[in-house]
Amino acid sequence: MPLLTSFLSPSLDTIVFEGRNQAYGAYQLRQLYNSHVRRALATVLGLCLFLLLMGIAWQYRHPRAAAEPAVITMPIAPIEPPIYAAEPPKPVAPPAAPSQPRLAAVAPHATASIPTKVVKDELVPAKSQEEELQTIDADATELASSTLATSSTGLPGGTGTAETSTTTEASTATAPAVTGPYVAVEKMPEFAGGTEALMRYLRSHLRYPSEALRAQAEGRVYVSFVVQADGTIADISVPKGLGFGLDEEAQRVVRQMPPWTPGQQSHHAVPVRFTLPITFRIQ
Repeated sequence: MPLLTSFLSPSLDTIVFEGRNQAYGAYQLRQLYNSHVRRALATVLGLCLFLLLMGIAWQYRHPRAAAEPAVITMPIAPIEPPIYAAEPPKPVAPPAAPSQPRLAAVAPHATASIPTKVVKDELVPAKSQEEELQTIDADATELASSTLATSSTGLPGGTGTAETSTTTEASTATAPAVTGPYVAVEKMPEFAGGTEALMRYLRSHLRYPSEALRAQAEGRVYVSFVVQADGTIADISVPKGLGFGLDEEAQRVVRQMPPWTPGQQSHHAVPVRFTLPITFRIQ
C-alpha cells in the first residue's frame, strides 16, 4: 500500500530527478532542505532569545539613573505699582455753639443763644466756649440791648422756645487770643492749588508698603495734623489707622507737604486742626 501511495503521489524531487543521477548531491540537498530551514529558524530564535535575556540581565545589574527634572526659567515681569485714589478732604461742618446759659456764665458781656446740634462721633468735635466767644466777639456791638430768642428743638429734652433779655455794653473786635488749634474757623486752611492739587500730590508721593501688599490690606487712614499760622504742618497723628505700614506712610507724606494757606479767624491767621482721610486700594 505505501508503494502504491508513493507511486500515486510522487514528490517534486522524484519528478525532477526521475531518470537522473540521484547520487550526484543535488537530490540529497533537496531532501535535507526542510531540516536545514528548521535548524536555521531555531538558531535565529535561540539567538534572539539569548540577546533579550542578556539585555534584561544588564538592566537589572546596571539600573538607569533617574532623570533629573528639567528646570525652566521664565522671566518675571516687574509688578506695576498699584494705583490708589485719595479722596478729597471732607468739608468740616461748622460746629454749633453751646446753650445760652453756659455762654452767659463764661462771658456776661457778650451773651448769645445759638441752636446746638447733636454731632455724631465721626465728625470733628465742637469748638470750646472760649472759641465760640471769639467767633461772635466781632458782632458783640449789635447784640447790645437786645432780646435774643433760642429754639430748643435740637437740644435734648427741648419742647419749646425760651426768651432771654440781656443788656450789654458795646465792645470793639480784637484779634482772637490763640490758646490752641481751632477745629473750625471763618476761613479754613487750604492746600496750595486747592483740592485737586492735594489729590495729585497724594497720588504722586504715596507708596504702597510691601507689608501691606503681602497682607492685601486696604482701607482708609485718617491723619490729623495742625496747620500753623504760618502754613506749616505740625502735630501729626493717626486717630484711626490700618497698620501694616500704611499709617506711617500716610504720616510721612503729610509731613513732607509744602506750606498750606493758613486758616483765618477775625482776619487773623490762626492754627487749625485738620483731618485728612486717605484711602489705600490695591488695583
